[in-house]
Amino acid sequence: MMIKKINILSIVFLSTFFSAQEVVGDFNNDKIDDTLMYKCYKVGEIKEINEPTCKATLVLGKSKKNYNFNLNYVSSPVISNCGPGCIILYDASADTEYIQEYTYFPKYNNWILTKDETLYKDENGKIENNLPKNFLLSIDNKKYPIKKNTKVSKRKVSK
Repeated sequence: MMIKKINILSIVFLSTFFSAQEVVGDFNNDKIDDTLMYKCYKVGEIKEINEPTCKATLVLGKSKKNYNFNLNYVSSPVISNCGPGCIILYDASADTEYIQEYTYFPKYNNWILTKDETLYKDENGKIENNLPKNFLLSIDNKKYPIKKNTKVSKRKVSK
């Protein structure tokens, strides 16, 4: 009975990641290729989500350490490498584009949200900066306090 459960769980796990996207790049700025695998789900496809979510696993090339995280999306997301130590989520709908960039910081041993912008196509290309003002946010939703003498970007709305 236990062996059957393990086999069933293994099949479910493998089938979940079987159709996943895979991106190879230097995600932690150590000049060694890492592998990011992700699969995006709409609401109702799996029980544990209540909004569209991409479930991702990042395997570091040298240590083979796994990092698991979820990123929410709106329409048709693409997750990729945006340079050494950088992960980008790009998403677009008919009237809006979304960009989130996470940069690896060894101090936190984590990827910190460094760019979070919304481009409104129907408002003459207005760009809204959505970065939190009072804390740093990691890719796995941990909050790190910003020290008082650290410069923080103000939320800007530009046209």
